[in-house]
Amino acid sequence: MTRFVFQDRRPAFYSRALFGACLVLFLSALPAASRPDLVPGEWKDITPTAAQVDLSANVFCQGMAIDPNDPLVLYLCVCGYDVTKPVGLYKSTDGGSTWKRVGNLDEPIHVAIDPADPKHLFAVDGVRGNTMGFWVSHDGGETWSKPDGFVKAAADSVGIQDLYSLSVEPGNFNHVLVSFHSPWKGTTNAGVLETMDGGDNWTAHNPPAGAAGGYGMAVFFLDYPRFGIGDAKTWLFTAQQGGFFRTADGGSNWTLVYDKQMTHGGNQIYCSKTGVLYSGGYQYPTRSADGGKSWTQVTTGLDYSWYMGITGDGKTLYTAGVGDARPFFVSPETDGVNWTSYRKGAQTFSAQEPFEMFCDTVNGIVYSANWGGLYALKTAPEDAAVRPRGIERARGRAAGASMLPWRGGVMARDQDGNLYSVPGRHVTGLGPVDQ
Repeated sequence: MTRFVFQDRRPAFYSRALFGACLVLFLSALPAASRPDLVPGEWKDITPTAAQVDLSANVFCQGMAIDPNDPLVLYLCVCGYDVTKPVGLYKSTDGGSTWKRVGNLDEPIHVAIDPADPKHLFAVDGVRGNTMGFWVSHDGGETWSKPDGFVKAAADSVGIQDLYSLSVEPGNFNHVLVSFHSPWKGTTNAGVLETMDGGDNWTAHNPPAGAAGGYGMAVFFLDYPRFGIGDAKTWLFTAQQGGFFRTADGGSNWTLVYDKQMTHGGNQIYCSKTGVLYSGGYQYPTRSADGGKSWTQVTTGLDYSWYMGITGDGKTLYTAGVGDARPFFVSPETDGVNWTSYRKGAQTFSAQEPFEMFCDTVNGIVYSANWGGLYALKTAPEDAAVRPRGIERARGRAAGASMLPWRGGVMARDQDGNLYSVPGRHVTGLGPVDQ
């Protein structure tokens, strides 16, 4: 019997390329995880039922995060006055259809995801419970560890571990700022701790002169190179007494830039597509058109209230206050001064002020972590942030971009920071995304 042996003499790179192409096709062919059934233009409650969020029972939502490489992955911080209840960090891998509690944190307030390694997370925990401090996970939140360097810095420099806010430098996940809920030892106020190496070593920075209270401050990087705003040493410190303070030298010197306070509970900063900054605030939100050097209160069309969460999707800004039967408010990102109730107030919420808000620009979904639950909004055609571009144009822009496989297909990020969704055979340009 004659036996034939075939030998593949094609270059090795051909086989690797073929394997890569097959992998992309395989990932694209996988059934996408089932998202919640969202009706365009309507907010939907997607709060994890196991968390038993109930404001009357003092169980409430705080911060949230969207995986920048896979928008189906969400994290939600649930807190409560009684930490024996099922509070803690919850994770969804299907856009909020199902949830699982991960880790053992009692009162996580904020969580951040490393864009280069989505299993690498930071979290801050504070106010109450037995797990206060700065925490690191390397397995997507399943387990957490507190760096020895943080424990030492808290003991030697500030005397407490009761944290309140978390800010990560854009482009450098290991550069982190945290602020505090309680005063530092021997003082009536609290400043900022800074780490350049992901939590192993920390530097304490005193609070700005004039910032009073010591019971909950928030700190943010003002570093938006796309608009020429700030750098790694430019920060904003928002206080519950004294106002907003800006530093351009990493906390050595602070300047009062806004004389009104942040809201008790928390704050959020958003940089719009025009480079204008927005912040929550007590009574009304505020905006800065000069990189945070000065701020102006925004009132037109808004309720007198408390504001924390504020975000945008590239076309529309979103926020809401607290009170009975209050709507969400919107404004074009090209405006930001004049606001209207979303869809003329077709939906209202009571005691549901957003704590933190983010947008999934890949799928056109706005998320709002309200005190009373996590809500998702599928933007309707008339208020969608991004119009799909022509396939050929998007394919051309995506050429040479870094390809990121995910279960909805493939996402590509080009050198300008633009995200592209490549679900199977279609390529859609999604425009710039600011982290």
